[in-house]
Amino acid sequence: MDLKNRVFIGIVLICSLILSNCAFPVRPGYNRKSGSYKRYRVPKQETVIADTSTVNSKEELVQEEILAAASKNTGKVPSRDSSAIQAAVEQKQDSTKIQSDTTKVTNKATDKIADKPSENASVKSAEKQTEKNANKATAKKTDKSTQKQTKRTAKPTNLEKYAKEWLGAKYVYGAASKRKTDCSGYVMQVYKGFYGISLDHNAQHIYDDGRGYSIKRTKLQEGDLVFFGNFWKISHVGIYLKGNRFIHASTSNGVVITPMNDNYWSSKYKGARRFK
Repeated sequence: MDLKNRVFIGIVLICSLILSNCAFPVRPGYNRKSGSYKRYRVPKQETVIADTSTVNSKEELVQEEILAAASKNTGKVPSRDSSAIQAAVEQKQDSTKIQSDTTKVTNKATDKIADKPSENASVKSAEKQTEKNANKATAKKTDKSTQKQTKRTAKPTNLEKYAKEWLGAKYVYGAASKRKTDCSGYVMQVYKGFYGISLDHNAQHIYDDGRGYSIKRTKLQEGDLVFFGNFWKISHVGIYLKGNRFIHASTSNGVVITPMNDNYWSSKYKGARRFK
């Protein structure tokens, strides 16, 4: 036997051994022994009937609610054993009892309040009386403050009395207050407060103001403005008063009242103007 035949026989033997050891897949309903198909039967499953006689759905739901409430309060999931459920039930009963006790106390307090209407009425009447008294006191204070404001804001009627409120004020050039003022600042304040007329804070400008008109010295009336100066300009101003006097802010004595026939001021007299 040559070499080629030997190799071929060896290959055939190896293949037969491999095929004999292989297992073909079993198909459903196929019988390998008979070589034919048979009917495939599925085993029957027994139906298990649940015994619901020992489980109450309502009780189970209540238990679930109790366990959920317990887990919400404690932050832990409680076990489902009987002791945990019993503890949750007792806790729920305690909370229900506390709520019922609170309701009873509230109802008792309401009944007591309803049983004493006369006391409530007396308390309300006392409160109303107190409120009335407070309103009266507030009204009196308001009236007093209003009267004070009216007195302050009331327009003065006596020029000399009003002008004397500045008596003793120091002379300060450029100032215009009841403590410090110059001649034109003083006249400006008195005229604004008594007549409501606004004048300039300058004697020369007041003298040149077109709203005023010239008045002879023999025709002077209370409230007329009298001016003093030299040949070149007006340097001083005052307010004429009854009795041939005038009130002004002098550089040496401040706000004073001086006679019109005073030797110093008579020599400097330059004229009068009437604005009212």
